[in-house]
Amino acid sequence: MSLITTRTKPLSFSLYQCFANSRGVGYAAVSVWFGLMFSGPIPEAAALPTADEVLQELHLSNSDREDIRKGKIVNWTASEGSDRELAIGMALLVKSKPHKLIAMFREATAYKKVPGVTAHGRIPGDGTLADFARVKLKPNGEKEARRYLEAEPGEDLNLDEKEMAAFVALKSAGKNGAVPVAEVETLIRQTLLSRYQAYRNKGLAGITPYERTQGRRLLASDELSLSLKQLKLIAKYLPSAHDTVVNYPAAKIKEGKQIEEQFHWLNIDIFGRPLYVLSHRTLFQVGEAYLVIDRHYYATHDYNSMLQATVALPTADGLLIVYIGRVSTGQVAGFTSAALHPVSRAIMSPYIKDMLEALQAEAQKQ
Repeated sequence: MSLITTRTKPLSFSLYQCFANSRGVGYAAVSVWFGLMFSGPIPEAAALPTADEVLQELHLSNSDREDIRKGKIVNWTASEGSDRELAIGMALLVKSKPHKLIAMFREATAYKKVPGVTAHGRIPGDGTLADFARVKLKPNGEKEARRYLEAEPGEDLNLDEKEMAAFVALKSAGKNGAVPVAEVETLIRQTLLSRYQAYRNKGLAGITPYERTQGRRLLASDELSLSLKQLKLIAKYLPSAHDTVVNYPAAKIKEGKQIEEQFHWLNIDIFGRPLYVLSHRTLFQVGEAYLVIDRHYYATHDYNSMLQATVALPTADGLLIVYIGRVSTGQVAGFTSAALHPVSRAIMSPYIKDMLEALQAEAQKQ
């Protein structure tokens, strides 16, 4: 039978540093989350694809593929589904057998506090308001509360029509112009709980739109769908896992597959503003291959959605680790997009590369 489990301890996320500022200069947010636990021998080399066969799916240059075969970390510009999407890819070939990397990957899963993340929590089961009790308007609580009370369609906050109406009604009920920070916090918790429950029950179809100016709406579900379509490597080598991700929660895990999943909320300080994020992380084991998917299906401002995938594929040449990160943000769309995309990718790269370099160094010691 398939195995569906839920961890009792938080799975780690090395969360990103920062995002785009109000003038549209892109600081892209990135997290790398490894939940890989290897066991058992690698199948016979004759039954495995070569690293080069897998890398050809990424359309890398001959020189990049050669560098990866030599054990170098290579990053490249992954294809992007729209001018709102920023994408980065990295790959590393580890010569050690998977079971030798157990300690290293477990170390990577240990939660470590990173600058900017002021609070986080796990959301079990159907979720309750109590699960969001530590969601606070920090930093600059009164200033941020006023943003919510004055919410209107636009890029300043990612809210749907009903959510905005609730905050406006709270403002109307106030007295003497006071800013009811505690009441705004309560409404934010309700918003996060409602969005979590809708996503958990209906997947992407449960995500309500962000109201923009001039009657426009942005659907984070559409942004995530575009990102999922770009995961062609995973669709080819791990089709059942890819199908489960694309059709969540309707798709069922097939026999012989394992999945672990967790839901989190995050509070991140972005340039003095609290950013609330809802994250869905899943770990798949398919034979000797592993796949980690992290979906940010809701963010309160600065970006629309994020999809990150880390896949570990045994090959005849060793363990090939490929990371793809995709973030959708209106901050890089439009006429400045072509200029800002390379800048944002350059900022994203170091955080991912630091992690892979640590992995590479540990593997070389073995």
